[in-house]
Amino acid sequence: MRTSWIAFALAAAVVAGCQPSEEQQQASKMAERQKVWSSIEADKAELDKQRAALAELEAQAAAGTATAEQVAAADAAVTAATDAFSSRLATYINDDPPVQGEPMRPDQLAAMRLNSAEGMLVAREYIERGGDYRRAIDIYNQLLGADPDNADLQAAKADAESKRFMTAERLATVSKGMGEADVLAALGRPLSRNMKEYPEKKVTAWFYPTDESGNAAGVFFNDKMVVYDVKIDAVKTEAPGA
Repeated sequence: MRTSWIAFALAAAVVAGCQPSEEQQQASKMAERQKVWSSIEADKAELDKQRAALAELEAQAAAGTATAEQVAAADAAVTAATDAFSSRLATYINDDPPVQGEPMRPDQLAAMRLNSAEGMLVAREYIERGGDYRRAIDIYNQLLGADPDNADLQAAKADAESKRFMTAERLATVSKGMGEADVLAALGRPLSRNMKEYPEKKVTAWFYPTDESGNAAGVFFNDKMVVYDVKIDAVKTEAPGA
């Protein structure tokens, strides 16, 4: 019986000695994360290719060499790929999140910067496709909460804040005779609710807020979508107590 007990004790010691150390476990964990990260980087490269192809298709559609159905199908594919990528990236970050008050490791910082870059694309889309600077600024603020030292993110937020309200200087870059594309290039697209049609007058008006109170500048197009008037005070709200 004593011999068997000694043999069991020795076997237990051998098993215990074979267990990986804490350093080895950490190294194994980091090696596995690196594999996942490499796969995420490959997915990002493929997603960027899809986005570039969509942009080219949109340009072709504008030129009449591609159909709206082709653009819609490509856009749906990019949206699905983006959603899947964002979910995978979030899982990677949340599996080993940064510790508040401590500097991020290089792998954590790289993931956070990629998350910020993806979020910035969404914010820019709100601006470029819908003129929604407020929503874009909200997104930038959310991203800065997790990535406060990101200079690109800080600059994007500052740019959106500077363009949220129309100024006389910016409006002066638009003049009579300009077309729709010229105005879009100069001022960007207004919110959809601020693009008004007046069929009885054969006029289209684009309004850009100049402050929080509801005052707005206006760009007025004729039925050929050519600018015929520009006003910094197209919409004026009554002052309190007036």
